Amino acid sequence: MIIVKHTKTGCRIGRLLMRDQKLTVDILTPESVTEKAESVGVKKAKYPVRTTLMLGILAGAFIALAGEFYTMTIFQSELGYSTTKLLGGLVFSMGLILVVITSAELFTGNTLLVIAYMTRKITLGDLLQNWFLVYIGNFIGAFGVVLLIFLSGQGDLVNQSFAVQSVKIGVNKVSTDFFTNLVRGVLANTLVVLAVWLSYSGRTLTDKLLAVIFPITAFVASGFEHSIANMYFIPMALLFNTSQTVQQAASSSIPGINISMLTVPNSIINNFIPVTIGNIIGGGIFVGLAYWFVYLYKREGGK
Repeated sequence: MIIVKHTKTGCRIGRLLMRDQKLTVDILTPESVTEKAESVGVKKAKYPVRTTLMLGILAGAFIALAGEFYTMTIFQSELGYSTTKLLGGLVFSMGLILVVITSAELFTGNTLLVIAYMTRKITLGDLLQNWFLVYIGNFIGAFGVVLLIFLSGQGDLVNQSFAVQSVKIGVNKVSTDFFTNLVRGVLANTLVVLAVWLSYSGRTLTDKLLAVIFPITAFVASGFEHSIANMYFIPMALLFNTSQTVQQAASSSIPGINISMLTVPNSIINNFIPVTIGNIIGGGIFVGLAYWFVYLYKREGGK
């Protein structure tokens, strides 16, 4: 406890203490958030390999659990297309909430490391190593959850309706052309990284939760593409698609759906490659470089 005598100097100190205490509950300014993103990027880039990989595995698992939650929410919804997608997006927010609050390492969020690279606080090697390790870790974590969900019998729910919905999601993702998925990847990670950005500005758990929900709901409800979420959706679809009963049910549920598109090569070429590139552009350039240019470029001697 600080005791201040009732003098002019004491009152002034007291007012300063009260002002500082009040400032601690205000959100950070955009400039302060940019500086925080820079320092966080430096910290992340300097993690030991085992730490980066393990935190990446955790983030992949969290996003995959959100993917399962999304599928569970929408697979027999009768609320109409828009409302169902809105509800699905809302529940999917759980994934990034878990990532942000637990400080797990998510590849799409780590596209913000370009800020630390542009201010020369980390090297290109640091940046690429972090992205590679986190991407691999995210896949391991997501695929681990895929296997657990598959073995749990979840696909048998309501006469295999859960499995059928999973296959339909996967087919839609791998049937879209390269360029469209690239653009959807840009849009998705612009919103995801804005969610991370907003969470940096918050000082309380409530601040961070509210910051995440709406951007994530928007990207999911809009049907944009997120490379790490697809590490759950596509492998899950591939596993359930091994059942002929599920294949036939999925084919009959949507006229014109081409189940044969659901293959590993199509998944990589039509989805993972363009979506990953789009995610880097959306998060790293549209958000990271934009705010670096506004607040930190001049500091580094730019003209």
